[in-house]
Amino acid sequence: MKKNILLFVVTLFFVISCKLESEIYTNTNEISETINSLFPKVIELNNVSVKAHSEDGYCGISSVTIMSNYYNSTNYEVNDLIKRRNAHKGASFDDTKKWLQLELPGKNIVFETNVKNEDMIRDIHASLNNNNPVPISFGAQNPFNKPFYDFHASVVYGIDLDNKTITIANTYGYIEKTSLVDFLNRMSFTEIDKYPLIQQVVLMRNGMDKNSYFLVR
Repeated sequence: MKKNILLFVVTLFFVISCKLESEIYTNTNEISETINSLFPKVIELNNVSVKAHSEDGYCGISSVTIMSNYYNSTNYEVNDLIKRRNAHKGASFDDTKKWLQLELPGKNIVFETNVKNEDMIRDIHASLNNNNPVPISFGAQNPFNKPFYDFHASVVYGIDLDNKTITIANTYGYIEKTSLVDFLNRMSFTEIDKYPLIQQVVLMRNGMDKNSYFLVR
């Protein structure tokens, strides 16, 4: 009983600490200066279609499909990707990078992770300004397990620095426009209490990389 109470107190302290860290970190001068320095202020790419992962069975594959469709790639082999995914029952960032490279020949795929918020904002803005969407790994509410969030893959295709919003092709099957602060929190998985218990444990043990995304160059 005492152990359970102690575990609860430690978990509660960790959750509160994460929230406070998030609130402080997402309102730093560096982020404000970054936003003020970037132009144009509003970018939204056309011809980005949503792909629900229920069609492919995996959100990472759906993100690859969104990218493949955007670039009108003729090399997409969704059945092969599904077979590969099912063969090892999961996919790593390395897998996703290989799939993106396969589907976008001639493009250089760069994986970034654990970067500072302001650097990530710059990267996303620069990528969109060069007409390249940005596949991301973040937290998103799972419609099949409400109200919990899940570790999820989707594609950013719009940014509005005037209104501080991000537009996402969410592979749960819809277009999502969220605030920049919410986006940063979800990219860094700081709101730990929104996740199922097993994923909270993963996050408490630093088992998820933060601010992870792919750049197409």
